[in-house]
Amino acid sequence: MPVPERQVLVCVNARPAGHPKGSCGEKGSKELYDKLKAMLRERGLHDRVMAQSTSCLKHCSQGIAVAVQPDNQWYAAVKPEDLEELCARHLEKGERVDRLQMPDIPWE
Repeated sequence: MPVPERQVLVCVNARPAGHPKGSCGEKGSKELYDKLKAMLRERGLHDRVMAQSTSCLKHCSQGIAVAVQPDNQWYAAVKPEDLEELCARHLEKGERVDRLQMPDIPWE
């Protein structure tokens, strides 16, 4: 298997319900991660793109947080219905999905 061209990090951090920072886990990030992994296989991208679940990416208030490396592109509030566009535009064509771009906020 060749070295992946990109790595997609999906925060699956879960904090207790009612935590002031919130968490990506409570917003369904594990299900989103599972759907992304399946989509990469279906689209034939699984050899070029590695999906990885992570702990906190420091932007749970903006979650579900997703980062694409080595592009250093950060996405906020990603939903399952966004994955098709994320795969087609960013992971296949290398084009940023502007509407999902993480706002320029302090790292918490």
